[in-house]
Amino acid sequence: MRVIRSLVVFAVVLSACGGGDGDSGGGGGPPSNTLSPPDIVRPTPGATNTVMPVFSRPFANEYQVLNYFDHDVPTAPETTNGYQLTYRGDHAVPGKDVRGYDGHSGIDWLLPENTPLLAVANATVVFVGDRAGPCFLQDNEVTATKTVTITFTGPDGDSYSVSYLHVNRIDVAVGDAVTEGQQIALSGATGCVGKAHIAHLHFEVVRVFNRAPLQYNVIDPFGWEGPGVDPYAAMDVLKRSQWMWKPGQAPDMVPWRR
Repeated sequence: MRVIRSLVVFAVVLSACGGGDGDSGGGGGPPSNTLSPPDIVRPTPGATNTVMPVFSRPFANEYQVLNYFDHDVPTAPETTNGYQLTYRGDHAVPGKDVRGYDGHSGIDWLLPENTPLLAVANATVVFVGDRAGPCFLQDNEVTATKTVTITFTGPDGDSYSVSYLHVNRIDVAVGDAVTEGQQIALSGATGCVGKAHIAHLHFEVVRVFNRAPLQYNVIDPFGWEGPGVDPYAAMDVLKRSQWMWKPGQAPDMVPWRR
């Protein structure tokens, strides 16, 4: 378990730029068949999705989406196709459909500062504090993103870490056992949030495969419901996302269009 927790924390280090408004959408531009993502209220998994319902809500109430998890692919700032591919296979173009940037590795909800953040599952706290590093959204300015990461073992035997980034206040300590629904932090706008410094929650899930060799990957907790094969999973079967919300617990997926 100690090795797995170390890998989970290492994964958080790689995602120090967890969210943000962004000021450009990458190069190249989207294909001509761009479909703007629809407003999805009270999301439910489709018949083609893989379901492992373990998450409760990370916050009360509903908030608009600032960034989707990009299934093509979540590797900012290297990704340059000019759009985010949502879990439903829609194209979200930065500056048009979302405020964010290409290659996003989690989901951003537009939470006001100091909104209570809740543990999505019974878990153990493995990291609290600042993740410092250059922010590509802010001309590589060194920023400190205040972060909380919890981890738990899923019913499939793999370990999962859930990170809450850009928080203002942390209410737990490393080693704490937290219960589903427990307040663990308050949302904020710390660290790599872009030049507009928009307050939001960057919510990121990492799966650690408990088999040799150990491997971890960011995944989308809404799974994949687009046509055909998920492009992200096509790169490697271990990158497969899955629906992780308990019935009625998935937050709305309504994009913030400026």
